[in-house]
Amino acid sequence: MIEPLPPGRARLIGPYQLLGLLGAGGMGEVYLARPAGAPDPFGGLVALKTVRADLDLDDGFRIRFRREIGAAGAVRSPHIAALVGGDAGGRLPWLATEYVPGPSLAEAVIRGGPMPEPVVREMGAGLARALADMHAVRVLHRDLKPGNVLLGADGPKVIDFGIAQAFDATQLTRTGVVVGSPGYISPEHVNGSRALVPASDVFCLGAVLAFAATGRGPFDDSDMAAVIFRIAHGEAELSGVPTQLRAVIEECLYSDAGARPTPQQLADLLVPATRAAGEPFPWTEAVRGQLAAHAAGARAVVEAAAPSAAAPPVPSGAPHLGGPALAPTPVVPVAVPGDRQGNKGLWIALAAAATVVCVVLGALLLPGLFEGDGGADGAGGGAQPTASASDAARTKAGPAVIPGADAGHTGDFGAAATDVSTKPADWKAWKAEAADGPVECLLADTSLVCGGPQRIVVLDAANGKQRWRTPQGKAGGGPASVAAAIGTTVYAFQDGALVALGLADGAEKWREPLPEGTRVTDSVQSDGVLYYATRATGTGAARILAHQLTGEHSRKWDKPWDDPADEGELAFADGRLVAVGDGVTVLKGTDGARLGAIGAGDIPCRTPVLKGKELLCAGSNGLTVVDVTAPQNRRTVADGVDIAYRPAVSRDGKVVVSSRTRVYAFGLADGRQYWASYVGGPGLDTAGGPAVAGDTAVVMEKNGLIAFAMASEGEAEKTGSSLPNEWPGGPGTQHDPASISLIVRGDAVFLSFDDGSVISLNAP
Repeated sequence: MIEPLPPGRARLIGPYQLLGLLGAGGMGEVYLARPAGAPDPFGGLVALKTVRADLDLDDGFRIRFRREIGAAGAVRSPHIAALVGGDAGGRLPWLATEYVPGPSLAEAVIRGGPMPEPVVREMGAGLARALADMHAVRVLHRDLKPGNVLLGADGPKVIDFGIAQAFDATQLTRTGVVVGSPGYISPEHVNGSRALVPASDVFCLGAVLAFAATGRGPFDDSDMAAVIFRIAHGEAELSGVPTQLRAVIEECLYSDAGARPTPQQLADLLVPATRAAGEPFPWTEAVRGQLAAHAAGARAVVEAAAPSAAAPPVPSGAPHLGGPALAPTPVVPVAVPGDRQGNKGLWIALAAAATVVCVVLGALLLPGLFEGDGGADGAGGGAQPTASASDAARTKAGPAVIPGADAGHTGDFGAAATDVSTKPADWKAWKAEAADGPVECLLADTSLVCGGPQRIVVLDAANGKQRWRTPQGKAGGGPASVAAAIGTTVYAFQDGALVALGLADGAEKWREPLPEGTRVTDSVQSDGVLYYATRATGTGAARILAHQLTGEHSRKWDKPWDDPADEGELAFADGRLVAVGDGVTVLKGTDGARLGAIGAGDIPCRTPVLKGKELLCAGSNGLTVVDVTAPQNRRTVADGVDIAYRPAVSRDGKVVVSSRTRVYAFGLADGRQYWASYVGGPGLDTAGGPAVAGDTAVVMEKNGLIAFAMASEGEAEKTGSSLPNEWPGGPGTQHDPASISLIVRGDAVFLSFDDGSVISLNAP
């Protein structure tokens, strides 16, 4: 729920001590924090959002940030997370809100199922009163959705308002721009931010209540253009909503904004009488359990930061430690009929529906609230999507790229993997020929950047059409490989050099020659630094180097690597670079200092995975888990399983492994087996490498993909499959799963093959 602070992260921002990471996105991070030096370690907990240190913040950004802090401070409501403080003028602008440990409505419904009508009504009444309090001070929310409703012990709280214009100003106010999240926007949203009115928030709330009652949005569709069409034409799907509640929601979803109830009228329609003061909120048992789990997680982080602190007692109905867990919302283009930008689409802000962390984003000031910066128009744009850190890449004599997963190769593509709104605009299933040999790709924004035998090729991720390619490499120069994509730049190895290329057009920005007569055997990128291993073609001498990619690019350090293996793999986590060959070498990321080692042959470690300080080494008799800070500490998970492919580790600590015929899920910490399933059938060499996409495990089959619910127990049944006609060689053709590169993003799958084919299809 709460992750450790990233390596190198300052422990203080403004007057607050950072305790743990709640969420991160393209432009900022959100932390659990408390006042520095506070005598009570549990007092004054906040969710603190700040921008990335490497962003170029102009005066217009800070003006908008300051205005939005003022807007957040203007709203006072028991149903809204309160602003605690903010600073737009410091080196890193920040904003803090009260922190409450609790799931978002999205998480609660995904984990516990739809809510009964009385709970939906009570919750809806609270949310309607939150809107009434916002509108009373001339603030619109604009982005009310299940991920922006936090469930606290005393009822729902609306979050995600106050600094949207500061974080994504140009996107949010440009003519023809949609503000909000797909499936939870009003017809007015489709017409652009200037068309929004208070009734627009009411429409969004109606869609949220339908989700709470049924587990799906009233406009859900796998095709984003269809979602927008259904919203614009009033085609809500409300089957499954209880009859009387459905009548109220239908009023909220009227196409005519003037016909919708006001927030206060909606509250009265839902629950005519308010609850008595002090009466506990009627959450279900499932929600109360999630509240307790979130509170326990926050308490553990605070205790770890102050080991002598005594934890406060846990009150019934889950403890209250403050306000909302918050996280930034990325933006993606979505094409809408009538958009004059054509296939550039409209920008829709979105958030992953199933994540614990929620977002500070999305308020629009109504005219007259503040003087000064009357709009957020201006030069520049939001930060470009990045494939750095959490979107790390690995190369191995030709790239084996793991975009969307962390630099430790965990294979976890996160909640965005199943959020259809994160697909590239106008995406349709496609097939392309990118090269004449093995090709592996990285997804950067709306581009698929692929390395092949002779060159770098960039495809449009929406349709597979070629955008650009580098000139053919020199004879004997080795394969081209993608190392990373950060912002608007692609970093790749080609023709004996590390080169920086413009993502938009392939224009060369700089070139750094590699030592003569060496080849790159592996690389991993984290936080703007590329770590790569080389081996001399004559002597076989190996080295590990670190190169700063961003800012003033330069080599940071260069160290010999005395491992006898011809090939090796690198992984990175918590500031440590782990190099795996015949043995294991652990280096300090900042300067390459040797931190530890495991001798050659001590443990078999094919396809290593690094999860924090734990190195997962797959072998023929299970998974050896080694603490790289104390290598003598090791244990076995999946004992007896001949693991054939790289494992995948989910954010909640489950590890999915596969033999040639069977797939398993174990608890990484305790070794408990959660589920298992045959793939294809006993005795058939059909299973492949797994990946984790949200709450789903995706596994390669002999001629397609299958999926299993991560929450399964016992003998698992597949929850979906994709056996496409576009499969290279035609349906039924079998490919070695080890040769297929997999990317999962926005309910779409991108696969690249050893014959140069690349296909994209709906996830199973």
